[in-house]
Amino acid sequence: MAGTTDKVVGALKGGGARVKHAAAKVHEMATDPSVQEKARKLAENGAKLYRAANSPEAKRAYRQASEFMKKTRSK
Repeated sequence: MAGTTDKVVGALKGGGARVKHAAAKVHEMATDPSVQEKARKLAENGAKLYRAANSPEAKRAYRQASEFMKKTRSK
């Protein structure tokens, strides 16, 4: 039983070191200005796409397309 607990404790210690290393990498990437700029641009593009998809014109076009599809299916 003592051998098993030693293995478990060793695995936990090793796992903790890996988690710390991974967290340090993530923090390094998150504080990098170029990565922050890329994330900002992606967020802005996502907001533009969301606004475009939820605009009244887009909803009108979707309704027209769905009506056309229903008409062509029924014939």
